[in-house]
Amino acid sequence: MMNSFNYQMISFLLSYPDKELKNMLPELKQEIEDTEEDQVKDKVLSFIKEVEGRSLDDWITHYIEHFDFGKLTNLYVTYLKLGEQRERGLELLKLKKYYEAHGFDVTDKELPDYLPLMLEFCAHVPVEISNELLQMHDKAIAEIHGKLKEQDSFYSLLFDALELTFSAQY
Repeated sequence: MMNSFNYQMISFLLSYPDKELKNMLPELKQEIEDTEEDQVKDKVLSFIKEVEGRSLDDWITHYIEHFDFGKLTNLYVTYLKLGEQRERGLELLKLKKYYEAHGFDVTDKELPDYLPLMLEFCAHVPVEISNELLQMHDKAIAEIHGKLKEQDSFYSLLFDALELTFSAQY
């Protein structure tokens, strides 16, 4: 159960920063305190502390530089491997069908390979299903994580927490 909470928290913190998210940080800190996984808690709290110390504009700029303009660090996990190729469309369709097969409705608001959406899905399905999905995309997630670390982005802390949560499943 704790893993679904972790996936939900990481998904939420990976979303586009806005005033509402910034205002929720104290509440999120309280929530993460309840997790029994100290390493995950430390990573998420470090991330929250980092963004609390920044202005919303700085946080947004950092987000945009890494996830909107960063070809190697965007949050669309099939993009790294397939770019804009036609095969990516097939991957996205497969992903959408995977979600639907497990009772998760995907809107057209976001592409199915958007990592926060994937983590949202993982938070609502049995651990075997979430593991299967994350394993299918673990190379791309690890690549994004590595690039964020190289670029010294504080978002790598959330990827550390994600990796710890996922590896705790085995």
